Amino acid sequence: MMKNIFTIVILAIITLLGYIAVCAEPLAGDISSAEGGTSFGGKVWYASYMNLKQPRDFIKDEQLRIRLSGNAKSVYVRLLPKGAVSTNPTGIIDKRIHVPQEGVITVKLDKAYPNIQQVSVHSGHQAFQKLISSFNGNADIIDVEVVMDK
Repeated sequence: MMKNIFTIVILAIITLLGYIAVCAEPLAGDISSAEGGTSFGGKVWYASYMNLKQPRDFIKDEQLRIRLSGNAKSVYVRLLPKGAVSTNPTGIIDKRIHVPQEGVITVKLDKAYPNIQQVSVHSGHQAFQKLISSFNGNADIIDVEVVMDK
């Protein structure tokens, strides 16, 4: 009897892990960063970005899971469309996001973002004239996944 219950529990765990693995799509791209200015002993602005191998359409209610390194407490996320100028705030998601200690943020998209060529995270003191925090650190992208709604 115990052997059957144990087998059922193991099969349930394997099934759940398989389901979780299918529910996240890693994005492929090249990761880099840029920075500018200094103030209060830190960078005025800092951007870490992933240039996607292929432009991608993001749909409403999709979720991005972005794993970060660094010491930023808050960030802004941007989805830059193909052909847009990266020095303009085009595609910035108008919500400051708290970075938890483990460095993984999740962003649920409240609208569709078509033909996106770059995913970026903006930290430092400000992003496109939006104050983040006078004592905010920097954040670097480790990887980005699209999490499918369950």
